Amino acid sequence: MGIIRLLMFVLAGLLAYLLFQRLLGRGGSGESPDQADERLDRLVQDPVCGVYVDSREAVRHKVPDGELFFCSKDCEQKFLDKSSG
Repeated sequence: MGIIRLLMFVLAGLLAYLLFQRLLGRGGSGESPDQADERLDRLVQDPVCGVYVDSREAVRHKVPDGELFFCSKDCEQKFLDKSSG
């Protein structure tokens, strides 16, 4: 009977640990390391103010070499004003 009780405590502890990790947002998401790296690859730096922004939400500006990403229209305008003047 002692082994069964010990197994029950171990199982309860494991479940409590997994629940705690899930509440902290550090586990159970099913996200692989590759998916986490992919998420980080979406961050781009605004060339004007240096802020990092998700490329999906950034203001995009096409240039001959490719594309620039800005955190806002204001930063894009500052860049354009500096480039033209």
